[in-house]
Amino acid sequence: MQTHSEPQTPRAQERTKEPGGIVYRTACQNPGCTHTFDLRITPENAGLLSGTVACPRCRRHGGMLKPQGRLGDRLFSAKLVYRMTGIGPRPDEDDAYTETTEIRY
Repeated sequence: MQTHSEPQTPRAQERTKEPGGIVYRTACQNPGCTHTFDLRITPENAGLLSGTVACPRCRRHGGMLKPQGRLGDRLFSAKLVYRMTGIGPRPDEDDAYTETTEIRY
C-alpha cells in the first residue's frame, strides 16, 4: 500500500490550526444525566463563565459552571451545577418546639 502526502501550503495550515481559547471539560450535575461535554471559551463567548448554561443532553437550563481545576495546557475541568427547585428549607426541630412546656416528674 502506497501513500502520498502533499506538503501543506500556508492556507491549508490556517485551516488546520487549532482555534483559540480554552476548553472546559464539563460534567452535568443534573440527577440522572451526568453528561460530559467540552465547552470552548473564547473572548467572544467569555460571558458563559458568569452566566447560566443549558446542558446539551438533558436541556435543563440555569446551570452555573463551577471550576474543578486544570487538566492540561488550556484544558480545565468544571461541573455544571443547578440550584435545587421545589424544596424549601426545613426549620430546625429545636426552633419549632421552643414554646413547649417541660414535663417534670
